[in-house]
Amino acid sequence: MKHCTRDLVERYGSPDDAVARAADAEWEAVLERYEQGLQPIEAQLPEHIRVFTRLLHGALVLSVARQDDKLILVLRKDIPPRDVVILTYTLIAEPVIDREALSPDRRTSAMEYLYDEFELIRERGRQTYAQSMLFGNGWELSLGFSDVQVSVGEPVYPPPGVTFIPAPSSAAGQPV
Repeated sequence: MKHCTRDLVERYGSPDDAVARAADAEWEAVLERYEQGLQPIEAQLPEHIRVFTRLLHGALVLSVARQDDKLILVLRKDIPPRDVVILTYTLIAEPVIDREALSPDRRTSAMEYLYDEFELIRERGRQTYAQSMLFGNGWELSLGFSDVQVSVGEPVYPPPGVTFIPAPSSAAGQPV
């Protein structure tokens, strides 16, 4: 991450109120600089990419999958209407996962979508994109991609407000 550093995230969650307040002010300044950096390129983005760059804050990652040059993320938004969002990236490079992006004491058990940084890249007359995503479990996922398709749907199962808990499985057909 270029704007949201590990140090800033960790100070933001500090139990020391003075440290956390200072980090909160710094966080707001960082977000403002990041947003200002996006503004000049927005007009050059396809409409679906422009919408995508503002879609994801506050979501739970339900699944990450790979199929050839596609990376698929399935998320459920934390804020109403709590839609399910399916992102299908067309990759131009292997994804990079840093499983140690947050210190162990700052990680959560859930893979919550905390923060992302988006970048437009122009090389040899070609427009591609980069995105780094920070998750609550401590992972940072960095992608290089040529396109992303976004599908948004209303959840049917599990119903909104119901937490899905998978049933225990049995080994070799034996009862658990």
